[in-house]
Amino acid sequence: MKVICIISHEVPLEKGKFLRYEAGKEYELKRYPEVYFSPVYTREEREASYNAGVIMNNTNACSMKGYEISPVWEDEIINDKGEVTGTEHGTDQEIGTRSVKLTYKESKAKPNTLAGLGALVMGAITSTQDGVLTAYKHEITPVAVGAVIPSIRAEHKKGGLQYVYDGLKGSSIRITGEAGGYASVDCELLGSGTRATSTTGFVAAIIESWLKLSNCKVWMESGAEISISAALAQDAEDISSATPDDLKARIKSFDWAFLNNLEKQIGFGGAGIAQDIDYARRTVELKFTLLFADAAELNLFLNQTPIAIEFDLKGALIAGGGTMYYGFQLIIPRFKIKSAPLAMGGVGDILTVDIDCDVEDDGTNPVSILEVYNAKAAYLA
Repeated sequence: MKVICIISHEVPLEKGKFLRYEAGKEYELKRYPEVYFSPVYTREEREASYNAGVIMNNTNACSMKGYEISPVWEDEIINDKGEVTGTEHGTDQEIGTRSVKLTYKESKAKPNTLAGLGALVMGAITSTQDGVLTAYKHEITPVAVGAVIPSIRAEHKKGGLQYVYDGLKGSSIRITGEAGGYASVDCELLGSGTRATSTTGFVAAIIESWLKLSNCKVWMESGAEISISAALAQDAEDISSATPDDLKARIKSFDWAFLNNLEKQIGFGGAGIAQDIDYARRTVELKFTLLFADAAELNLFLNQTPIAIEFDLKGALIAGGGTMYYGFQLIIPRFKIKSAPLAMGGVGDILTVDIDCDVEDDGTNPVSILEVYNAKAAYLA
C-alpha cells in the first residue's frame, strides 16, 4: 500500500542511523510496517494483540483538547467477612481482579474525535483520500458478528498522577445534539485492568473546528421509497429513491448510540486482569424530537412503517481545490417508532413530538453508517 507522507520526519533504525521521510512524497508502506505517515487519533495505533500495549509518539497519537474524562478503577475487592474467621470484622482483604473504565466526553465534538471513537467502538473503518490532497473520508460501520473489535492504549494525567492503560476497547459511543448547539460525543472504554505509572511527554493536540449543528441537514424517508446510496455524498440526501422529508427546520434534538455491551474474559492464569474483552448482543439507540406538524409520525407508528433517517453536517473545505468538507454523515437505514408520538406541550407552548425508535437490520446495509471527513489519513492502523 502506498501512502503520502504528511509531516517530514526521521525514524530511528539503529544507533546513529535514521530513515528520512519528506512531506508530500509517496512511500510504500509495506516495506516499513513500523512507520505511520500521519498523526493517528489520540492513543489510537491499535494494539497488535489484545493488551499488548503501544509505544505512543507524535506519529501515532495526539493529546486531547476540550474534553471531560472520568477514569474509574473498578477493582474487585475480596475479603473473608462472609466466612467464619473467629472474629467479628474479618481478618483479610485483597484485590481479586482489576478493571479500568474511562468515560470520555466532548460537549463540542470535533471530526477527529468522532472518527477515532466511532472506529474504536463500531470496529470497521475504510478511509478514502480526496485525490492527492490531504483530505479523507472515513466510513465507519459495525464489524460482522463474531469479528474482533480493536483495542488501544490510553494515557491520562491528573493531580500529578500519570497512568497508562492497556487493552481498552470501546464499550459505547453516543452522539447527541440540540438545535442551535453543537454535536457532542460520549464514549465509554473498558480496559483489561493493566495500568502503570508513566512519565511520557504528551504530544500535541489536533486542532479542528467544532461540529456546529447549524451546518447540519436532516432527512427522513419511509416505506418502499427508502434507498441507501452505495457512496454517500455530502450535502445531499442518500436515503431515498424519491423526495424524503426535510426535517432541518423541525428537528429540536437527537440522540444516537451504538453499544457493544462488553464483557471481560478473565479466564484462568491471567494474574487478575482480563485476557480479552468481547461484545455481547450489540444494540443501537435512536431518539429525536420534532416540532409537531401533523399526524404523519403518528401514522408511521400506527402502521409500523419502516423508516430511515440521515444527518449530514458539512463544515469548511478541508483542502483547497478538493471536494471534501469537514463534517460527518450518520445514516440509520431502518427503524420503527416504538411508542405513540403524540403532541406534547402545555398552554401557550409550541407543540413538539418525541420519536422513540427501535433500530432494526434491513438485510442489506449496516445497522448504522457513520462517515467522517477531515485531514487525517488513517485511524486504528
